[in-house]
Amino acid sequence: MVTDPAFLVLLPAVIAASALQAATGIGYGVVAGPIFLVVLNGPQAFQISTVHNLLIAVILAPFVYNHLDRTLLKSLIYGCCLGVPVGFSTLQIVDTTFLKLFSALIVLLIAGYLFINLRRSIGSTGTDRTSTGEQITVGCISGLMGGVLAMPGPVASTWMATRGCTKETVRSTLLVFFVFSYGLIFLSHAVFSHITPNMIALSL
Repeated sequence: MVTDPAFLVLLPAVIAASALQAATGIGYGVVAGPIFLVVLNGPQAFQISTVHNLLIAVILAPFVYNHLDRTLLKSLIYGCCLGVPVGFSTLQIVDTTFLKLFSALIVLLIAGYLFINLRRSIGSTGTDRTSTGEQITVGCISGLMGGVLAMPGPVASTWMATRGCTKETVRSTLLVFFVFSYGLIFLSHAVFSHITPNMIALSL
């Protein structure tokens, strides 16, 4: 089990990330994921993040279901089914140091991309003018990120924001998408990785 000082670091991170996720539909993996990885220094970090994200999505999705973009959701799920196996396979062959650097780089790139391109979405009409292939590609990249870092949300949310989707559509579509994506990620860990009783206890 994780030591008490480490737990004191993880607890506020989980509270802050959960509050952000509940309010906006995104952000848990970006806030808590890197902290988990630094403190736990191994695959257990991704397993706990996956469990938490899945639980949050299952709890919140029914309350926002009416606002989701069903056509986009289907494309994201199709892409995710392709991306998660590739990402999870990558997770098994890379070391923790690389994952820490990769995680930090992705967070910075996504923040920079959103900052630079957000104004370009002004005047657009959401995802209705994007092709199915583009949507599936976004889902695939999101699934890849989910399989590697348990963070399928940043890529999809950034893409939706730059396409002018409303906050309600982003939040609703992503939360329902997370039920599928994190469910698939958890299933991958359950079948092909070792989930310990300590991980379950720490998640709780």
